[in-house]
Amino acid sequence: MVLFLAIIMVSLFISGMMMSQIMRQSYEDESDSQMVATARDVEAWYLFYNEGKITSEQLKKRLDAIAMTNQDSIWVVQFDNQVMGFGETNTSEGVDLNEIELYYNSMVDTLNESEGRPVRLAIQESNPFNTPIITVALPITYSDGSMEYIFINRRVSTLDASLINIYRQIVLSVAIAAVMAIILTYIFTRYMLRPLGIVTKGARQLARGHFDIWLEVRSEDEIGQLADTFNSVARDLKKYEQTRDSFVADVSHELRSPLTSVQGLVQGVMDGTIPEDEKLHYLGVALDETKRLNSLINNMLDLAKMESGQFPLQLEDIEVNELIRRVLITFESKIDVKNLMVEVEFANDKEYATADMNQIIQVVHNIMDNAIKFADYGGRLRISTLSTEDKVFVSINNSGEPIPREVIPYLFDRFYKGDKSRTRIREGAGIGLSLVKKILEEHRQKIWVESDRIGGTTFTFTLNKTEK
Repeated sequence: MVLFLAIIMVSLFISGMMMSQIMRQSYEDESDSQMVATARDVEAWYLFYNEGKITSEQLKKRLDAIAMTNQDSIWVVQFDNQVMGFGETNTSEGVDLNEIELYYNSMVDTLNESEGRPVRLAIQESNPFNTPIITVALPITYSDGSMEYIFINRRVSTLDASLINIYRQIVLSVAIAAVMAIILTYIFTRYMLRPLGIVTKGARQLARGHFDIWLEVRSEDEIGQLADTFNSVARDLKKYEQTRDSFVADVSHELRSPLTSVQGLVQGVMDGTIPEDEKLHYLGVALDETKRLNSLINNMLDLAKMESGQFPLQLEDIEVNELIRRVLITFESKIDVKNLMVEVEFANDKEYATADMNQIIQVVHNIMDNAIKFADYGGRLRISTLSTEDKVFVSINNSGEPIPREVIPYLFDRFYKGDKSRTRIREGAGIGLSLVKKILEEHRQKIWVESDRIGGTTFTFTLNKTEK
């Protein structure tokens, strides 16, 4: 508010000074014009006097009236170098030509060369009036070449007195404007600070970790936009907090389960609880648990690296069909265990795409692992590829129980495992598909899921086709 008031007051002061200067200049110009008109009027009356149309008494009375009306002092310098004074100065005061010539010496020379035009001079030094004056002089030229002079003298203080009234109006206007500015600025700042106060209070709550807040700011200006952004941030932070809590709980659960199993099996082997002939079997189970634990940790580390930008893409031209064949071979034993019928359908013998080979292998591996894991025994596993002008489409399908429609939007969330009944969607660590989605997002590609009882479940993703 102080800043606004300072700007307003400085602006008003500058405006007032400029207005005052303009008014003063305008008034001085008007005063000069008036003094020139007075000089012409005096010239006319003096010529009447010279022509014998009026008496000296009538001339004096008339010029005294003109001088007193305008608060001027009028001098008429005659042929005989005598001075006729009217108004505040007259000849009885002893003002003679010598004094005038001494004071207006340079002005008389200018008058002689002015060809009858009036001459203006502002005098600040000492003069017969003992105060700064403005003088307008007019030469009277006769046919024989002789000259007489008319001097109209006006005190600067007279102009200042007239300007004081104008200044008073300006000061009054500035004062009224300042008072209105103070009132309006106060109202405006209060109006503006109220929503800012709400935002500040909300920010303090947010800093304390209270994310369940909502700012009630209904304005549509920048403050309203700030409040909307703040609400959005608070909502995202609340969601992040919930996700973090869920993430910690899920990670703890996923790490605790295999560690507990390994601990129990090793303890059983060491204390003899497990028979000698079954030790190798249970040690194999413990090894599988450690492998699952190691895979989970590696996936989490890879996902963290991708999200932090520490896993840059190594793009190259890859042959997608050959990549799928290699990954499929690694699942031969799992396919045999579930007695799955494998169908491979490639629209073209070779499909080339530009991508990071190792990451796309990870994508195909994770999707295929899920497809085999959740396929029904004796079911079907179908892998197909096709291409358009700029995209290669890879689809991996399995038969079996479909994924509930309400679950599909959350399949790619970390540690998401569907409903609480621990259905088949709940199996696994719940991080493999998150890694798949993140890899494809890094490639700026899409993945989607279709699932029903007739066609089974199909995961389809795209790759950029290599330009020929």
